[in-house]
Amino acid sequence: MAGGCATFCAIMSAIAVPLLLFFGYLCSCNSIMIDIPDANKPDAGKGCYMAAGLYAVSFVLALRSMSAAKAASAREVEHQRRD
Repeated sequence: MAGGCATFCAIMSAIAVPLLLFFGYLCSCNSIMIDIPDANKPDAGKGCYMAAGLYAVSFVLALRSMSAAKAASAREVEHQRRD
């Protein structure tokens, strides 16, 4: 169950980072493609960049969680012999 949640978080983060970077770029350039007042665009761009950074951290944590889950499931059980 935890592996599926980590995979979902990694996929969502991988999609969100480039999208938010693009939105941040558009806001920083005062693009007409973003329909907010021009006075708010610089702050919105900074917010998009910060959100992209947080999603990047989430992506790394999700990948680490996925790799830890694989390592835990690959352990071998040691059998003890009774002599």
